Order: sequence, then structure tokens, then C-alpha cells
Amino acid sequence: MATWTKNQPMGSSSARRKWNLEDRTSLNNLKYHIASEGCSEVQYDLAKQLLEKNLEDNVEASNQQAVHWLICAAQQGHEEAASLLQKCYDEGCGITAENENEVRLSLSMTPGERAARKAARELFACLSNGGKHITPKQLERKMREIYKMQKARRHAGDSTSTSEDEDHVPQQSLEDGSGPSLSNGSVNLRHQPKERKRKTRRSHLNAPEPTADNDQITEENLVSAAVNYAAGRMPAVNDVMTLTVPHPSSLDHVPCFHRLLFHPIVFFTLLYHRMINIVADFPKRVPQSVRLALLLIVYWLVSTDNLTTALPVGFYYLCWSIMIWSTCKMLKTKHDFIDFRIWSGLFLSYGDHNIEADISENRFLRNNMQPYLYFFCAFIGNFLVYPLLPPEWLPHSELTIVAGIFVFFSMLAFMYSTQRFPDWIFLISFGVNVLAKYPYEMDDVVTTGWRFLDLKVPTFCSFVIGNGIEFCLNCRTALYLLIPVFLVHLAKRSNWHGTYTTLIPHCVTLSWLQLCITSAQSATMFGVVRATLGLAGVLLFLPLFGLVSLLIPVFVVVEWLGFTNPNLRLGSTVIVSLLAVLFSCFLAINRTTQKYVTILQVLICITAACVLTFPYMTSSFKDTSRFNTMIPDLKHHQSVITTLPTEEVHMPPPPPEYLTWQRFYSHCGPQAWWKENNKIKTQLKCAHLEGLPVSWEGDVTQIQIASVKNKPAWYINKYLPSWLAKIITCWYGERLSAINKCAAPQDRLCNDFEEILKTSNLDQQCSLQKWNQYEYEIRINMYAGILDKRRQEVVLQAQHKFGNFSKRLIEGDRVHFYGTLTNSRIVSLPPSTHIYEEYLLGGSPVAHIKLAAIECLQCQDRDNPPVIIDSLIKSPVDARMRDLMRGIKYLLNVFLSPLITFK
Repeated sequence: MATWTKNQPMGSSSARRKWNLEDRTSLNNLKYHIASEGCSEVQYDLAKQLLEKNLEDNVEASNQQAVHWLICAAQQGHEEAASLLQKCYDEGCGITAENENEVRLSLSMTPGERAARKAARELFACLSNGGKHITPKQLERKMREIYKMQKARRHAGDSTSTSEDEDHVPQQSLEDGSGPSLSNGSVNLRHQPKERKRKTRRSHLNAPEPTADNDQITEENLVSAAVNYAAGRMPAVNDVMTLTVPHPSSLDHVPCFHRLLFHPIVFFTLLYHRMINIVADFPKRVPQSVRLALLLIVYWLVSTDNLTTALPVGFYYLCWSIMIWSTCKMLKTKHDFIDFRIWSGLFLSYGDHNIEADISENRFLRNNMQPYLYFFCAFIGNFLVYPLLPPEWLPHSELTIVAGIFVFFSMLAFMYSTQRFPDWIFLISFGVNVLAKYPYEMDDVVTTGWRFLDLKVPTFCSFVIGNGIEFCLNCRTALYLLIPVFLVHLAKRSNWHGTYTTLIPHCVTLSWLQLCITSAQSATMFGVVRATLGLAGVLLFLPLFGLVSLLIPVFVVVEWLGFTNPNLRLGSTVIVSLLAVLFSCFLAINRTTQKYVTILQVLICITAACVLTFPYMTSSFKDTSRFNTMIPDLKHHQSVITTLPTEEVHMPPPPPEYLTWQRFYSHCGPQAWWKENNKIKTQLKCAHLEGLPVSWEGDVTQIQIASVKNKPAWYINKYLPSWLAKIITCWYGERLSAINKCAAPQDRLCNDFEEILKTSNLDQQCSLQKWNQYEYEIRINMYAGILDKRRQEVVLQAQHKFGNFSKRLIEGDRVHFYGTLTNSRIVSLPPSTHIYEEYLLGGSPVAHIKLAAIECLQCQDRDNPPVIIDSLIKSPVDARMRDLMRGIKYLLNVFLSPLITFK
């Protein structure tokens, strides 16, 4: 400290004022305190004083302490301190075994790394406000603000490249691009206004606010990020931030079926990045079991007998897999490069002229060149093995679509431009390659209609070189000669740094173009459409399923309305579809129902699908070939059969899996009793035939009702009083006079029966006869054999569904029937109990068959249609499962046909 003192005159000298300096210990303590706080200038000044031995008597201790402060200053980007530390290290001044490694580490840092460390500390001090940590959201917000500031200056014409002087350093970091996720080195961030940063009005498309307990960034983390940045590596802090894409959970608040409808751009952006990340990280995510399965497949390919075919095919698909994986890795790297340039802008804003942004960015690109090596190796292997492959083993259409997609995405991602407009050299080079490599000779449209684009006509002389080599100068050759010119121009950019920033990525795009053209030469139009629809169905499954879940109830409603006019049906479908979409959107927007709209939509879709497919599942399939798979196809002969006499009717033989009547009669008929002389043996043997399907034909001899079942009448008469039973019976039933009303007044028998009802006072009584369920018995005469003209009868047990067919039969009609043999028949069928008449096959001259299908071969009523009950062919459970499978197949055919057809 210094104070003013007034000294007394001494001798003859005049009086004057002097500085009285007190003890310098306080000043040195202040310097030490400031140096320990991290001031690099004070640290450097203090180290110089220690090296000059002005403050300490112990020279060795002073030198060691000076080296300590030089290390601290050098790590903060002080270049003079780094130079002085290098001099001390070379002379061995203050270097000990304890600090030698730390000195080497400090000296190994580049000026850019030291400047980045200093910028990171200043950034942390600015954001933390004296705290010990910051949040990723704070850092992300600051990076967005800096980018917005630089973008505004760039629009005003103040932007410069990263290699200019430090007065314009803040404008260097970022370049304009055409898209937020696809341009190389370009950024298009959207800065959120301050008003929307409030919690109550925060956009749902922003990342959720991290908590200090879970996501914290300390000063050491930020310094480590600066070290990684200087070395050309992506800072690890970037993994918890979303700078150039929406947050992965930004659409979680929107129902999954409505995300494409409400936020199409965000939806496709998230879909793109998720697919790229999944494929790029696929080798790391493959479980051990899958790797073992792949090894087994490789072993099978190597050990197979047909090695010359299997090995090239396996190698070809392996090359395709490597190219797809490496391309996705490149796309992910290009997107990471956008974030890396944002980090450049951040450190440039808080650093000095020593920040080597361009060097760090070039290092980042060079550090991620390994996928390019894998790609080109696989590309070369692909074309080496392609001539060895059989054409039928390659899905050319699907490969064409995949290659075309990667051509499009790689061209957009690798297009490097410092302006708003795309890189014209890149586009022109791509166009020249398309014109030069397009197979005009295989395109009928070009060769016949586009003669002005015909590039096959030679315009210069042709020369034959050697055997089978023709050198021809034409328009295509001129285009090929232009390709190297454009490639060299791309490589010369940025002092030949364009070789790995632009040229090599551009060659990847051209390689995919060549693969697309090669595969397209063997592709078909239907195959291309199939592959396109299949890929769209896989990528857009949820939106398409959401659309289908809305359309299926619409179809049910339109079907229920029953419009027959095509125009009215189409108009009603469009109107109901719009109403369904609007109603679904309303439910998705409403905060109360948006959590349940997806489940509700799926349930309605399943219900509507069941309603839509139920008639198909339960129909008799009269017009289909299903009936013909159970019994011989006789319907197409019916018109001929009815016109022929009985002796001229020749039916096709039954399928071999069915038991014929002759064989059954020989084993279980009366003839078998006579041979065995014991009916028991025949019964025991034939009892095992129960449930065996048979397909026979014969003549009708008798039709009768075997049993009646009426559950409503049974419960009403049993559990209700008689007066209440009469009221309910008349309410739901019909009067006997109405049931037995004569259609023709001149019918004497009918009139006589009406008179009987009147005289007996029965005409006013009521009956629930319309609720009756009948079981019919149809007796059929069967021929025992060609020589044996004796007739044997079988009894067909027909359920209620055969009622209309049975009523139209008369004696003498010839029918063809299908059913199963049974050991018992139902005598009566009350609602509560079943009464059976038990017997065994082979013990009665009349075999009983449970009827499942029947049709007329020669009937008096020619319009009597065939009847089939599919549920009777097998057990009810099997029938329901079969119906369910048929319904599922039908529904899948609606969704996937004609891509995939289930039969």
C-alpha cells in the first residue's frame, strides 16, 4: 500500500512529498490470490517474477513455483506462457519428476486446444453465474442465440470465412444451408422467442427441460468438450442436446396415428434420423444369438455342395449390407458435422484468434473417413461378383428402389454450399453422370420418341483397337471426358481439402447412381411399384394403419346404408370419410380425449373389421370352389343331368380319401353279418368308423321331421303362469288361424282343416311355431353293388339349416350328399337335456350320417340350390378357428394385395 506523508525539512534541503512504500507482502499475497482465481496474465507475470528471483531466495523452489504458474497460464491459452514454459522445459529450469508429465501434456497442446479450453472456461463462467454447474438446456439456448446473431450479421453482409482476422471471427462459424438435417456443414436452426420459453407457453416441439439433478454440466465437462472439439471429435455433451433436429420425444404428446397429419415435417425429419441412427448403430445392437446365427449361415454357405452359386450370392448381399450400413454412417456423420460447426461458432464467440475452427472441422471429417473405405471396398466387390450371379437370385426391382433412395439422400446430404443456393457444380456433375451412364439403348421411349436426346450417333471417327475393342468419339464420350474435370474442380476447393469434404462424398452418390442404373436394367415396372409400395408400407406403417382404422368403419357404415347407386355410394363414402377424419382430429386435439383416441380408434377398427368380415366368414360360399373341395364338382353338370334319364347319368368318382358306399356295405352291411355269423364282431369293428367323412349319392325315399326344439316356448310354458304364458305367446307368436290360412279358397282339404280348428276352438290360440328348430331325417336308397340290386337305406340327420332344401325334396329325387358316420341319433332335444338313441355302426341295416352338405343331381325342383354347413365338417372349435383364419386372410388381402396375397 502507498500513503502520502509530510516529511520534516532536513538541513538545508527544501521540503518535498515522498511515496512511502509499505511491506510488499500484501501486494504479493494479492497477486497470488488473483493467480489462484485463474487470471492467466497475473499467473504469467508472477511466473516471470519468480524466474527472475526477485521475491525468493530459494532459486529451485522459485523455479518450480514459476513452472506451476506457467502450466496454469498455458492451459488457459496464454501463448507467451506456453513459450516460456517450453524454454524452461528445454533448459530444465524448474522441471522435476513430479511436474514433468504435466509439463509435457501442456506443451503437447496445440494453440487451438489451449484457446478452446480458455473459451470453455469463459463460457462456463458466463452461464453459471458463479454456480458449479449448468444444464444442457442453458448451453443449447446459448448456442442457438449465437447462431441467430451470426445469421443476422451474415444476412447483412458482414460474414467472413473462418480464416480471416479476429475482428470478424464471430461471423465465421456457420454456413447457410438448404435444410436442417441434410446439408453438409449447413445449419438452419429456428430460434424460439423469449415469450415461448415460458413453461406455460412452451412449444411441444422443443426438448423437455432437464433437471439439475439428472443432467448437469460442470466446468470439467465443458473443458473436456473443448479438448474433443480441438481434436476433431464430437463433444460428448452433444449427446444430451438436440441442436439441428427436433427432440426424439417432441411428438410424444400427439397420438401416434395423427403425428403425420398434424406435424408432417417434424414426423419425416424424426423418421429420417431414427432410421439413419438405427442402421448406423446396427452392428452394436445385434445380440449374440443373431451373430451366432450369421456365423452358422456363413458356415452353411461355405460347406454347401453348390459352393459356386451360394458363395457369390452370399458375398453379393454382404456387399450390399456393408454399403447400406456405411452410407447411413456417412449420413449420420454429415449431420453430426452440422452440430460440430455450431460448436465452432460457440468457441469462436468466447475465444480469440487462436481458435482453429477450420482445422478442427477438417480433423472431424478426416476422423470419420473409415465408412468411405468400407463403402468403396464393398462397391468394388459388388461389381466383381455381379457377373457370377444367377439372375433369378436377385430382386432387381427392390435393389433399384433402395439404390435410388440412397442416391437422393446422399446427394442432398453431401451437397456442400456456403450460400443459400445449392452447389451448382455438384448438381451439374451429377447431371453429366446421369446423361453419360444412362442406358439409352434399352429405353424404348428415348430411342423412339426423344430423338433429339439420342447420344448414340457418332460425331467423330471410330477406330478399331485390337481384337474386339472399338474407340468411338461421340457425344457420350464427350460427357465422360467432362466428368474428371468436375471432380478435379471439387477436389481443389479449400486448398485441396475438398478431396475429403466434397469429392469423396460425391463419389459415393455417383456409386449409388451406378448401382441404380445397373439394377434398373433388369427390373420390371410392376416390381418397381411393388418395391415402392412395400417400402412405403414398412416406413409409414403407423400412419397407414391409422388411415385404415378410419376407413374400415366408414365402409361398414356405407354398407349398412345399403346404397345401390354407384355415384351415391361414392359420395356417401367420401362424406363419411371426411367426417371420420374430422372427428378423429377433434379427439386428438382435445386434451381430455387425446390420450385415449388411439386405443379407441383401434377398438373401433377391430369391431368394424369383424362386422365387415363376419358375412364372409359365415357365408355358404355357394359361388366359390370351397364346396367343390369337399364333394365332387357336380354343379356344372346339373343342367345336363336333369335332362338325361336316370340310367345315363354318369357322375365323377369321389375323391380317394372318402369311403365309398360299396366298401362300407361290404364291411358293415348285412352281407358282413352273414360272413361273420356274429353281428357283435361287425359292430365292434365298424364302431371305429364314427366321424369318418363320406361322399355318396342315392335316391330319396322319405323325408320327415325327427325332432323339434323351441327354447322360448319351453321356458315360457315351464316357468310362467298359464295366463301370462298365453299373453307372451300371442305377443311374440302367431294365431293358428293365420298360420293355417288357405292360399286357395277352392282347396277343399285346407278348408276342411280350418273348419276343424274352428269347431275345436283352436283357431284363436297362439303358437311360437316360428321359433321352432327342426332336425330332419332324409332316407336315401343306396345300391349295394353292380350285381346286387338290393336296396339299402341310409338316414341323413339334417339340421335346421337344411329345412328349405328338405321341404323342396320329393321321393325319387337323386341327391349327392356329404357327411360323417355316427353311432347315435337324437330322438328329442329339450333345452335342458339331450336324448340319444344309441347303436353301433354295423348293427343296423340303416346307417346314420350327420349331414354336412347336399345337392341335387336329378330333382323335380331344378332350382333347389345346394346347401353346405362348414361347421359340421369338423369340430366346432376347428370350424371357428378355420373361419377366423379365413377372415384374417381376407383382411390381410385387403391391406396387402396385390403385393402379398394369402390364399
